[in-house]
Amino acid sequence: MYGGRGTKTIIGTILAGSALFAASACASDTQSGTFAAQRDDSRAAAEKIAGLASPTGMPPGTPTGYPTGEPSPGEPSPGEPSPGDASPGAGAADLRKAGTAATEAVEGGTIISIEAEDDGRLWEVHVVGSDGVEQQLDVDAESGDVVSGPTAEDDEAEEKARLMALVKGAELTYEEAAEKVATAVPGGKITELSLDRHEGKVVWEADVTGSDGTKQEVKVDAKDGTVTKNGSTS
Repeated sequence: MYGGRGTKTIIGTILAGSALFAASACASDTQSGTFAAQRDDSRAAAEKIAGLASPTGMPPGTPTGYPTGEPSPGEPSPGEPSPGDASPGAGAADLRKAGTAATEAVEGGTIISIEAEDDGRLWEVHVVGSDGVEQQLDVDAESGDVVSGPTAEDDEAEEKARLMALVKGAELTYEEAAEKVATAVPGGKITELSLDRHEGKVVWEADVTGSDGTKQEVKVDAKDGTVTKNGSTS
């Protein structure tokens, strides 16, 4: 009888101890979870503050999707002109491309004028044929293709005679004149080059935009190649 009671007492003690241990473990887990939650809340708050201080509005180190040193879409690359910086006109090589297309379209013709139009997307070229008839063409500045013309101008006989006199009096071609203009204004863009008469001489007159944006006028003597820039002979 005493043996059975003792066994029950031992079992009861074991069960009570197990329950106490389980309660203690549960309390420990609850306390650990509380500490972990507090730690996570503190970390989140710190990251939020860091994000407000960041110029991008994101925590430091957050990837933006663009490699370091590369501009985001819409930003010009270093050294690349902004859309507002573009200006019409070009160098001697670009004039030569437009002129070649024009003279191929008007066989035997002589170029007397090239002018940038449509914000530099087109070149308006005037060519005088061997018969004195002036032809107008539009040449695409990028492709060098003739996109309009040639169209004959309805000039009077007097105007035809004037144009033929200019052509005969010019020993320098538009190409040679353009090269001299490019040398006189390094880095400049020619917006117009035309054959005319100035102070009794046949000259190539050029309008040029310098690399600093200033407008310059250059005259090239069509006979001896003397260059006059903004009134000063060089």
